[in-house]
Amino acid sequence: QCRCSSLLLRFPPRNASNRALRPAKPFALFHRTSCAFFSTHTCCSSAFLSLRNYCSTARNFHVSDSRRFSSSSASAPSGKPRNFRDTNGSSLSPRVQPSFAEKPSLKMATEERNGTACCGPAVGEHWEMPTKEGKLLTGLMVNNSMAGGKVEFVPQKGNRVCWYGCGPTVYDASHMGHARTYVTFDVIRRIMSDYLNYDVTMCMNITDIDDKIIKRSTEQGVDFLTLARHWEKEFFNDMTALNVRLPTVVTRVSEYIPEVVALIERIVKNGYGYESQGSVYFDTQTFRKNEKHVYGRMEPTSVSDEARVLEGEGELGLTSSEKRHPCDFALWKKAKEGEPSWDSPWGKGRPGWHIECSAMADSILPFPLDIHSGGIDLRFPHHDNELAQSEAANDRPQWVNYFLHSGHLHIHGAKMSKSLKNFITIKECLSRFTARQIRLLCLMNRWDSFMNYSPDGETMQQAVDVHKAILDNFSTPEALVALQHLMSAANTYLNQKTGEDVKAPLVKEVAKYIFHMLKIFGVVEDDEDNMAYVKSKGSSAAAEEVDGLVQCLGAFREIVRTSASHGMRVVNQDLKRVAASPVGSEVSPSEEEGKGDLLASLSETMRSLLQACDDVRDKKLPELGILLQDRPDGTFVFKRVSKEELQRAKELKEEEERKRRVQREEQQRAAAELQAKKERERQVPAADYFRVLHAELYATFDDQGVPLTLKTGEPVSKTQRQKMLKQMEKHQRVHEQWLASQGHA
Repeated sequence: QCRCSSLLLRFPPRNASNRALRPAKPFALFHRTSCAFFSTHTCCSSAFLSLRNYCSTARNFHVSDSRRFSSSSASAPSGKPRNFRDTNGSSLSPRVQPSFAEKPSLKMATEERNGTACCGPAVGEHWEMPTKEGKLLTGLMVNNSMAGGKVEFVPQKGNRVCWYGCGPTVYDASHMGHARTYVTFDVIRRIMSDYLNYDVTMCMNITDIDDKIIKRSTEQGVDFLTLARHWEKEFFNDMTALNVRLPTVVTRVSEYIPEVVALIERIVKNGYGYESQGSVYFDTQTFRKNEKHVYGRMEPTSVSDEARVLEGEGELGLTSSEKRHPCDFALWKKAKEGEPSWDSPWGKGRPGWHIECSAMADSILPFPLDIHSGGIDLRFPHHDNELAQSEAANDRPQWVNYFLHSGHLHIHGAKMSKSLKNFITIKECLSRFTARQIRLLCLMNRWDSFMNYSPDGETMQQAVDVHKAILDNFSTPEALVALQHLMSAANTYLNQKTGEDVKAPLVKEVAKYIFHMLKIFGVVEDDEDNMAYVKSKGSSAAAEEVDGLVQCLGAFREIVRTSASHGMRVVNQDLKRVAASPVGSEVSPSEEEGKGDLLASLSETMRSLLQACDDVRDKKLPELGILLQDRPDGTFVFKRVSKEELQRAKELKEEEERKRRVQREEQQRAAAELQAKKERERQVPAADYFRVLHAELYATFDDQGVPLTLKTGEPVSKTQRQKMLKQMEKHQRVHEQWLASQGHA
């Protein structure tokens, strides 16, 4: 039996006598979903047509319950469908009537195909799950914006996951919204790679060409790339402070202009782009008319929202008169005076915002992507336009299999905004809280729901199994509660047992498991074997205290080292004077001997001090996770590093020392061989100089040993003979010096 019948019971046939009694909200919900649902059930096609006719009449009916609903389309032209809105202005049926009511040409693709404004494709209707054969299947369920809900995660190839993440537009300091997004996806990436054992390749872009960057650089009177590089560096500093792993690949728009131009050319060649007054636009109407493509896959209700469409064109956007359709968006923007520009087949210009990500992802990762991620605010128009561009360039549907969108960040219950004076940068937040606390805040909220940042707030969730929580759409709040319950159970066990009754291996395994999960979430960094080393304080203040201690120790070591080095030079000079001065001239031999012993003792003391300084640098501090390096000018620098970094530094130092040793040995061997060769040559008499040392060049010689003919049979010329005689004279002097060194007259 088809389950459509249950819906038919909710919506009986039209009856003019009871229209006013029909509740509006169920109708509105049905209006948005029923068309797509019934269109997939061929057994109910007649019911679908009946219901569609019902919608066509009912949507023109004015809902009388003004307390909850109001009609915003009373002034619409006759025959146009009304658009019902709730009291906060949100459209309950945004696909019924475009916001450009005065422009009848703005219709959805399905309106043009089916002749109705009611029947549009629902989110996920055209999404296809990758085939499961030969893939790593873990049972992971993911909230996929492409599918419109949670679906099983199936990678495109084996256990490999190709992931593209939208990076920042670098024109200002990173804020807590960035922290929310990048910490969230860092947690998901860690779960997929460290817990589920996927081989994740992550590419993230840096948008360094953008209207906001150009505007800000103009205001500050600096080069746009100088501004972008500064804030890019600050962004990565913030990510490091938050313990966010670096992407596998980082791309910058400014370094991918040729790839952007090439992708636009492919789009135009396939018929989905057009040039207008030096700019190039994406033809959304042509794209919609193609049966294998869908525009606005993830947020179809927004494709006719003029304000959001224009917002995606940037603050320095071009006039709509250049477009064939208001929904079309810029692929290439014609250069304006004072703006950075690059050559293209359409003249000087720069990329549009949306095409940048498509081009960089297309250059690094295969089609289709396994995962594309970004904030929910980018879903439309940016991400929907990315999908359209990439599918148009490749003329294939479904560029992305799984689109992940992190939820909004709210500050004290309100959306973060400079105008509301609740704008918080990452650095400001880190001055009050630790990176660990910020990460835990993200973990205590569902990644795909809005997160409220409130220093005094608390979040409680019902406990579930850790593994089940992770597989259920990366549900980190439930996973944390499950870990908390596990810790409570372990503590209860320890409190109920005496020292001898405690099963240490059991407790250790629980601790290792909890530590392992926290490491996957990025809360801790060390290995499970170093659990006791984790600082309880764990704050930036504690880190500053450690830095201060190291700074003090390093300064003390610098003084000792400098003094010892100076003392060594003085002692060595005195030792040389003692050795050179005549014994018994001014002091007795015993006094001279005592002075020599004293200087030798001082020399040994200085060496001991220097060795102690080296031991602090090479042995003691590395055990504390600190790498200290001496500079040529006598000063020092230090940094805190992990055991892995220390091991790599040690291996690198050993490798460099090995290379230097091999190089010295090679140089010594080459020098010895050269010296031996010269020694052998010195022993040869002048008459045998050419006959012995250059026998491979000449065939015959005269009585003096001067060559007469070459090996080729050609005679030696007079000029060549004169040069040879001079060489023999020079060698004769060298040979005579050797004879003298051997005691021969």
